[in-house]
Amino acid sequence: MQSPVHSCFALVTVWALSAAPTASGQRAGILRPSRVADSARTVSVQPALAGFRIGEPAAGAITRLGAPLRVDTLGSGPDAPLSFANLATGITLIVSRDEGVGIILLTSRQAGALDSIRVGDARGSVLARWGPPVAGSKAAGLWFAGAYVITVAFDGSQRVTRLGIGVGY
Repeated sequence: MQSPVHSCFALVTVWALSAAPTASGQRAGILRPSRVADSARTVSVQPALAGFRIGEPAAGAITRLGAPLRVDTLGSGPDAPLSFANLATGITLIVSRDEGVGIILLTSRQAGALDSIRVGDARGSVLARWGPPVAGSKAAGLWFAGAYVITVAFDGSQRVTRLGIGVGY
């Protein structure tokens, strides 16, 4: 059975794709998938990105994230996840005190790669690597990676603007 925090991470994964700040500090609109792929495959990747691991303890990850940090509370209550964004590096971690890092998001090409995909890559490169998304639109897509979800947002020129991995269920 899932813990309430784990369930919250699964819901926050979609929020994180649409609402995490970009390097310029702007926020995107809400993701509303326009289609669900019938033939999407499960992607095989390690649950890590930019030197951070899904499930690693929050304290050490936040320290390594560095400063300056923008901190947001995602929900209410003592177990509400927190978002720690370092806009200088383009890395955002969404963490729980009890369950550690639940989502890792990148908005900068220099921040790292997930299975060789980086911010700034063409949509065609993402599709060639992972196939069609499980759900998505022209602006964003979701891929399953075992117990995790990969999120990718695209700009008007079909380049990756956000890349993330998080707890899927």
